[in-house]
Amino acid sequence: MLRVLVIFAEIEYDQEPGADPQPDGAEHWPKGELPRWADELFDHQRSERPAGHITRYYHDMSLGNFILLGDHLAHMVTIKQSEVRNLNSAVGLSSAVVAQADRSGKFRTAHDLSVADFDHWKDNGRAGLAKEEGPDTPHSYDHLMVILRNSMLKHGSGSTDPGSPGELFGHESDTQSRFGAMWGIPRDILLHEFNHMLFGGNNFHSMGGNAQRFQRYFIGMQGGWGMMGGAFSSLLTANAWDRDRLGWRPVGAIHRIRVHDPEGNEVNGDLDVLAGDTGRFVLRDFVTSGDALRIRLPFIPEDEFPQWIWLENHQTEARNGCPDDVFHFEVDFPCVVDAVPGIYAYLQVDRGNKTGRDIYGGQSDFLRPLVASGHTDLHIDVEREHQCILPGTGVALSRSRNDCNPLTGWQDQEMPRFDQDGDGQLSTKESLMLDVEMRDGVMHDHAHFFGHARHAFTLQGNALLGMGTDPSTASQMTLVCSDRDVFHRRRPNNRVVRPNGISVELLEQRLNGDIVVRVRRGDVRLEQDIRWCADSIVLNDLQGPDGHSLVVAKGKRLLLDRSGTPTRIDSPDTVDGITYWSDPTRLTLAPGVKMRLEDRAVLELRAGSELHLMPGSV
Repeated sequence: MLRVLVIFAEIEYDQEPGADPQPDGAEHWPKGELPRWADELFDHQRSERPAGHITRYYHDMSLGNFILLGDHLAHMVTIKQSEVRNLNSAVGLSSAVVAQADRSGKFRTAHDLSVADFDHWKDNGRAGLAKEEGPDTPHSYDHLMVILRNSMLKHGSGSTDPGSPGELFGHESDTQSRFGAMWGIPRDILLHEFNHMLFGGNNFHSMGGNAQRFQRYFIGMQGGWGMMGGAFSSLLTANAWDRDRLGWRPVGAIHRIRVHDPEGNEVNGDLDVLAGDTGRFVLRDFVTSGDALRIRLPFIPEDEFPQWIWLENHQTEARNGCPDDVFHFEVDFPCVVDAVPGIYAYLQVDRGNKTGRDIYGGQSDFLRPLVASGHTDLHIDVEREHQCILPGTGVALSRSRNDCNPLTGWQDQEMPRFDQDGDGQLSTKESLMLDVEMRDGVMHDHAHFFGHARHAFTLQGNALLGMGTDPSTASQMTLVCSDRDVFHRRRPNNRVVRPNGISVELLEQRLNGDIVVRVRRGDVRLEQDIRWCADSIVLNDLQGPDGHSLVVAKGKRLLLDRSGTPTRIDSPDTVDGITYWSDPTRLTLAPGVKMRLEDRAVLELRAGSELHLMPGSV
């Protein structure tokens, strides 16, 4: 358990009244008073059913393992512009607020707590090391949080740091934060910044919480859902990677990652499918039960980034009662198509080490959503009027049925890059967001980036994730970059796509929300027309029917084509008037691998694509 001490503050612009961004206050926070929601942030004491926004969030996300309480000073703190050295320094503002609060008299909180109530953990002074439970001598507040009504932080901005902003009633603090709250509770930024103290630095930005300047594993900045998400998140819950990283498991759980068999027995949810971890599994609601599946993707060399696929059953707020199991903007914006119960999937790249010297290393955006609507090449359309979330005029992105690209295409919850200035580089400033989609000539104004019902795997929609589906269970290409290709398209990047014959099929959704899935190996039959694009695709021995590693079903077509989605951020290649940021696709059959085309099945090579047969392959 940890308890936060909150100070609510405002600035009196006695030198430049016109500089006050909110001179008259607001309905939610009147000038000179505490905000109306002052007691809605945290519960000040433990309870079986927490009500405070932040306390409830951590209770639900941690499955009851992490209790975060809080209370605030009973009075408003006002600092004068004339007494603050630099109003543009967030850290300086925190120090000024604490100094002014210290001059205001004795320590008193809204619920009459003592200094000792805010000191449950010893300050060891170093980030990343284990914390010892117990009070400091003398007492030190575990965390001191300043929330400002009318500062340069405005709304949705803030930061957190180790250390203290100054002595408050005779005591320092172990950690500190500060946030702007002009328009209401600064929930998103508060959670994001506090979560830095649980996970680590900016290289833990992921699932909608990243910024363009940070190096990442993929060319496009990712959306998604997770505790290190933020303004760009879709769902608002934690994800299974978060819970695994923090050791948040249900009481009595046997396995690190758990799921259940059809008879209701707990079984290991961390699967090595090629080693035999197959069969039927029951995924209960992820938020309330903690059930999840993680599948390690095979054939990736040791000197490349390892990859896994995670599967979670989100039954959404309507069925599990969790107010965060919804899309970010679905409550306030009817144009956002609500989250539906189903399986939500994502890819993990690297970041699997929980022991050793480099547990805080790696790049940002190490999780990438696998949306059921698939991957596609996208094209810049004309500017169009749109109404969803941020009304205005903006560039629409277009796609068609022929653009499906399950191996290397863009997905809805990421920001694609386009060479808009024609300088031969794909810079982060040229990233776009899928606000408006033109699909087969029809406009869809739903801000898909922030989540859409089509992203969930359901029995009524896309119920299969496999080698011949869109999206695919194959490994994915990575490129560590921001505006610079860090490893120059070399390892440890994954520059080869490796189909693996692993499939996950939804079989049943029970009345209580449980979803039954079947995980198989050797599922190598392509039963629909499919387009494969990647610089290099290597087909290994997948132990499919009759020893085949790839079977194109009767009358179906496998098209090898050059990707219209970038696999690099420089060195474009123009062929027949088309500019590519990828190499022609090369499919290589490893030694001894067998491929079969059934009656009237077609293997088509387009745009310079090649088929390479290694010795003994056929």
